[in-house]
Amino acid sequence: MQIKHYVAVMLIFFTAGLWAQNSAAAAAAAAERAFDAMDAVSPSADKTRTNKAATVLPAEQSGKTQAEPEEEIKTAALVLDDDAPELDIEALLRKRITLVVQQQLGVPYRAAGINSEGFDCSGLIYFVYREAAGMELSRSTVGLWKSGKAVASADIKPGDVLIFTTVREGASHAGIVIENGDQGIIFIHAASQGSKRGVIVSNLGERYYRMRFMGARSYF
Repeated sequence: MQIKHYVAVMLIFFTAGLWAQNSAAAAAAAAERAFDAMDAVSPSADKTRTNKAATVLPAEQSGKTQAEPEEEIKTAALVLDDDAPELDIEALLRKRITLVVQQQLGVPYRAAGINSEGFDCSGLIYFVYREAAGMELSRSTVGLWKSGKAVASADIKPGDVLIFTTVREGASHAGIVIENGDQGIIFIHAASQGSKRGVIVSNLGERYYRMRFMGARSYF
């Protein structure tokens, strides 16, 4: 799990707020330093420095006074300040996971599928976690069951994975939780059988899934 990479990424977003509060020159300099911080914690990450992020209008065009060097340094220091409020990285990643999996609704079922042309159940989970969180989970339901941390039903959160025994004994199906609330535990999965096939939404309270539920896993 590349948590440090996502901390650096969030620093970039934090810089956007500084753009509105400080001069464009100071914010652009802070963004550059945040990118450098990302280089330091994750040299292999896929990063693109766009011209828009680095463009600074001259003071006479922007209508703002150009930042003094000291102000620029203070702004950059604020972005990388160890005393800044901690971000709930896990919550952010869980949110991203639920958003990305919902974007796959309607994709057809395909055995061994791991992309938006078609998924099997573990392929969907592999794709979503990789795209949303930069995490590579097991490509098999057995592997998903054996890895991660067991989660009690009352503690299941969006982003957790539900494991079922369906087509064979033992772990053979899985889905990603998007909600645990008044409507029960709602999850998205790639179904290969039944009246609905492909990536669909289901409720753990449905008799079929309730009777075949093995347990939940968290990978955070």
